[in-house]
Amino acid sequence: MGRFAVKPLALIVACLAALYAASAHAQAVQTAGATACAIAGWSNDPDPAGLNVRAAPSGSAKVIGRIPAARAQVSDTYSAEFDIIGSRDGWLLIRNAHFADYGDGKGNQLVFAGPGWVFADKVRFLINTPELRKAPSEQSPVIVRLASADFSMGPDSATIDHVYGCSGLFADVAAHMASKPSTRGWVTRVCSNQVTTCN
Repeated sequence: MGRFAVKPLALIVACLAALYAASAHAQAVQTAGATACAIAGWSNDPDPAGLNVRAAPSGSAKVIGRIPAARAQVSDTYSAEFDIIGSRDGWLLIRNAHFADYGDGKGNQLVFAGPGWVFADKVRFLINTPELRKAPSEQSPVIVRLASADFSMGPDSATIDHVYGCSGLFADVAAHMASKPSTRGWVTRVCSNQVTTCN
């Protein structure tokens, strides 16, 4: 009887292992060809169902997760934040998506460990340096400065119109100050703090 009990158990274990391997393979995230980045941002997707996270940088790629819609905390609403670790073809590779604690006392609630891809223009962040540059380098020429004429408002007041990608510590954006035209270029010292400027 013992011999017959072992065979079905071994078969079940083998089937479970095969299903796990297939599942892991289906969840594999494409990272080939990505430009490495080291910035952070938050979901700007107005869809109440949340922001889709995909296995590859494509709108037809498998959805492997979802970043929930913004949630109320104390006196305002805040979006989930995440690390941005790569960029390719107008998509951003993210990880560690979580709701930061902005006063509700719930701490950092992880909602997607990652990695996974989100459409770049569904992401926003705070800009902390005024220079919008031609390329992702501190030595690149400045296209425009994100500051009001009297410098009473700095880059953290800039409106980001579009996000296209990232490279290293830089983000490729189109942004403008109040009553100024939108300009595309590279900004650095961006962060995911939705309340105040970054350090």
